[in-house]
Amino acid sequence: MKSKILVLILLALSLSSTALAASYEWRDVKQNVDIMENGDVIVNDERTLWTDEDFGEAYLCIKLEPGQTLTLLEGSGSLSYDATAYQQACESGARGQEVVVKHPYRVKESRVVFRYRLENTLNYYSDVVQWYWNISGREDSRIAGYELIVRAPGRMAAPFDAYVHRYSNLEEPFVSLSDNRDTLTVRFNRIPSGEGVEIRYLMDPALFTQKGTSPGFEKLLRDETRIAGIHETQRKFRGLRGQPAWAILGLGVLAWLIAGIGRAYNQFGREPRLETMLYPFEPPSDLPPAAVTAMLSQQFQQSSMGPAFHATIMDLARKGYGEFSPKGRKFEMFLDLNKPVDDLLPFERDVLTYLKTAAASNTRGDPAHLEFNELKRYSEKKASSFMQRWAKKPRDYVENIFGGPLTTEESRKQRNKWSIYSLLGAAACGLLAFITLDLARVLFIMFGFLCVMLLIIAVIALPAWKPEVAEQVYGWQGFKRTLSDYTQMKDAPNDFYKLWDRYFCYAAALGVAAVFLRNLKRVAPLIGMSEQELMSRGHWMGSTNMANFSSFSSSITSMSSALSAASASASSGGSSSGGGGGGGGGGGGGR
Repeated sequence: MKSKILVLILLALSLSSTALAASYEWRDVKQNVDIMENGDVIVNDERTLWTDEDFGEAYLCIKLEPGQTLTLLEGSGSLSYDATAYQQACESGARGQEVVVKHPYRVKESRVVFRYRLENTLNYYSDVVQWYWNISGREDSRIAGYELIVRAPGRMAAPFDAYVHRYSNLEEPFVSLSDNRDTLTVRFNRIPSGEGVEIRYLMDPALFTQKGTSPGFEKLLRDETRIAGIHETQRKFRGLRGQPAWAILGLGVLAWLIAGIGRAYNQFGREPRLETMLYPFEPPSDLPPAAVTAMLSQQFQQSSMGPAFHATIMDLARKGYGEFSPKGRKFEMFLDLNKPVDDLLPFERDVLTYLKTAAASNTRGDPAHLEFNELKRYSEKKASSFMQRWAKKPRDYVENIFGGPLTTEESRKQRNKWSIYSLLGAAACGLLAFITLDLARVLFIMFGFLCVMLLIIAVIALPAWKPEVAEQVYGWQGFKRTLSDYTQMKDAPNDFYKLWDRYFCYAAALGVAAVFLRNLKRVAPLIGMSEQELMSRGHWMGSTNMANFSSFSSSITSMSSALSAASASASSGGSSSGGGGGGGGGGGGGR
């Protein structure tokens, strides 16, 4: 059982890693910028948005300072679809404007154009005019293939110049300033999300109609030297953070956890080896059906106790507290309200009280008559709260028999110990993923996820049955195999068939009632027991008026399915340091 669960965990890990891969990416970005004599800046931004999901809108959030404006121009839209373009306030809450291309339906890829005019984004001095702008925002999605061309209003000579800030991006860009210094060209192969491109263009004031009154060239050059030093430090630090060698720490944590959990499993988590029958023809003990369901899981789970509730109803009828009467594909039940309940266990009395209360809710005034629809309506209202109170009682009963928890104390200590260590390992990998970048970050995220998987494995694999409990568990598992295997049942002794109705309650508790009944129907003609004798054992299931066992088994199947449906409710129970540009950038992607 543990090995099957571990296989399911590994499958879930594979599916989860695939789901986590969903992302957006800008491709083949081409930005053409014209700086006009009057100070306006015209941006023609053409790019392809790609995703492994889908999107309805492609957008860019352009951050603006007070006094700066953005106007979306004609020509914006999609080159791939008949889309509409508009502008609005940034949905992220950032101060600025969002330019949006809205598609007629959700798509996976689209070539879009954002064409807009910027006003009041230049700084005027008597000896220089500056355009300082985040032309590609740091909050934008990652970019594969980037080209920027910026054109000044006219020719210039030294010392007027242009500067490209790539923040901590490690890639060296291609940067070219024309001989007459009026055209700047910038290219990157890739721009990671969180980086972006910032432009500082220092231009001749003679090219512009607006003039400044105070000098600023020397101050801007000193500021550029300062920023260049900051960015160089950022790149060195980013290079250090992006070193894949950091992943050795996560690999060490993972290896330590695997080795520790493996040792703990070998010493304390292996189940006891006992000699038991593979296909016993009788149950290992006379535990009530609900207790059998409750003891087969090392970790108690309320959600698994639906069959226990169902089987207890069947067992109460077998003991004479009621009798079923099939009614088409449904059923009705007649309760014996006068039968003493002293011999019932507390959790059995609770279920009987539940049935009596459901029957008392009928409109006919007969508190002993319970119909399918009455039980179903009552369960829809009361089963969930009832199960919260009731489900643990059969487990407590079993634990009381075996003197406490069903697993060994040392194995539970090891489970708790390595669960905590795995949780701390996941937290450590998460912290290192926050600190590191690029491949190192991806590896730490993967290691953190694996630590969580190891936590789940430790919780499932390390607890081990007490030997005396294991003997019972193995016996009930073997009995379940017998009830499910026609080839074994046909060789069972007559006593097995004389008690088949009692075993049917156990089959319900073990989740194989339908299979057991089909096998019984196939075996009936092969054994030396008459059909009437077989049916007489199941009189409490409504066999009185049945002509043969075949029609009787069909009736039981319908009744059992109806009972499960009626009580189904019972089983149920989310500019950086060194910048200083005048605006621009912002986030962008799809939605």
